[in-house]
Amino acid sequence: MWSAEYSPSRFLHDVINEQKKAREEYYPTDEASDSRLSFLIDVNFITSTMQSSSAFQENMRNLDKWLKVLNEMLAKYSVPFWSPRYNARMIMDTSLPGNLAYIATMLYNPNNVSSMLSPWTTLVEIEVGKQLCAMLGFNTDPKNKEKPVAWGHITSGGSVANLESVWCVFQMLMNYAVYPLMRIYLRNAIGKTAPLSYIADTFNVELCTGQEKLFKDLSAWELLNLKPSTVLSIPQRLFDEYGISAEYLHSVTHAYSIHTVGKDTLEKQFDIVNPTQYLIGTTKHYSWPKAAGETITGIGSNNVIDVPVDNAARMDTSELDRLLAERLKNQQAVYAVVVIMGSTEQGAVDPLDKVVELRKEYERRGLTFVIHADAAWGGYFASMLCLPLPVGDKDTNPDPDNEFVPTLALQPYTETQIRHYGFCDSITIDPHKSGYIPYPAGGLCYRDERMRYLVTWKSPLVYTSDEEENIGVYGIEGSKPGAAPAAIWLSHSVIGLHKYGYGGLLGEATFTCTK
Repeated sequence: MWSAEYSPSRFLHDVINEQKKAREEYYPTDEASDSRLSFLIDVNFITSTMQSSSAFQENMRNLDKWLKVLNEMLAKYSVPFWSPRYNARMIMDTSLPGNLAYIATMLYNPNNVSSMLSPWTTLVEIEVGKQLCAMLGFNTDPKNKEKPVAWGHITSGGSVANLESVWCVFQMLMNYAVYPLMRIYLRNAIGKTAPLSYIADTFNVELCTGQEKLFKDLSAWELLNLKPSTVLSIPQRLFDEYGISAEYLHSVTHAYSIHTVGKDTLEKQFDIVNPTQYLIGTTKHYSWPKAAGETITGIGSNNVIDVPVDNAARMDTSELDRLLAERLKNQQAVYAVVVIMGSTEQGAVDPLDKVVELRKEYERRGLTFVIHADAAWGGYFASMLCLPLPVGDKDTNPDPDNEFVPTLALQPYTETQIRHYGFCDSITIDPHKSGYIPYPAGGLCYRDERMRYLVTWKSPLVYTSDEEENIGVYGIEGSKPGAAPAAIWLSHSVIGLHKYGYGGLLGEATFTCTK
């Protein structure tokens, strides 16, 4: 039994009262200052005369009737996700802070597609993105110049996050800066006057092997195997070294971009016969072939190649090595290798550390690829390895003797893989899974914040760090609820993204599953 002071019903009562107060305090003198606005008697713009009418009374009886029907149907036919007796689906109870924040924010109906429609929840989503990036091991400190600054945002779910990551990688390899620029250089080669001809003999880039080469002399194979950091730095380098603005760069490359000429034209132009592919373990989520073959990119589901798994349902890296060797021999580029960090059916964690080592090895031989971690389930388990920020001399562990919450640590193998999250280029993480947040709340985190410019039609290629952020232009979604990031933010704030907070909850879940 909850105490009256901290009962959920009291918190819900506070939420409704604050909503009522906010409505009442918006231009509270309207009625007194202007008799023409006398209908604004209460917060719902419904006068006492209206409330006493038969039509109003009938509507309220209908509301009462059908709301009872709704509640009865929900109670009778919904999945009892709150009960440990229910194990038919991978769902669990949601956190009290998450539920309260979602309901409170939902009443204000913010739409995070635009900061004008969500001035506060936009900032909340940016903050939540930073929190998730930091937990996963990405750099979020702009003062740290040794690593790129990370960026994350909230999506409607892991499927959308996976789909966006495919679009991002596709854009980076097939469109962003590289191919349009190369097309201009090819025009130079046939003697035509081109806008950027004056940089052709001086603009070098670093290959994945570490060797430097003039950009205009790159082969299609070398273009397809530039590191993400190299590709993403091209627009800024052009500005810093040659004064080429983002607007001018866009104007001279737009005619050659994939948006204009299409994927087939670009591949034909560069004599790309073998299609670029994704490599992913056979425990993959259905969203991967869907993203490649049926939606945005048109890569083709046949080019999402299954990597066999071992008896523990983990990606077999010897098989991955074999597939990479074949593609190197045939000069068939690889968009990305996707590791599953907590497969939906088996809970298996792929050997990310070995994939990272394989990438280093193949880069020395001229082949590279993006590493994406599908950590929709396994992302929050990184909290089991995070220490809370110090708060004076106070013991931040609320249950040091595990009196209330029995926990179990991660296996050494799993801990090693989670500690390698920071080597990924992008990570899918779902707060509505192991983050105990109400649906819909997926997430996507980029190791390099510049990757988000690949998934917008308004691409600020060169930007300043103090410009107003409007996150709605990034990603594939339009309208999205501000209630989701608010729920994540409050849950993170109350529970804590560390070993004594979320780590404790997931440690308890690990203990229970093991028993």
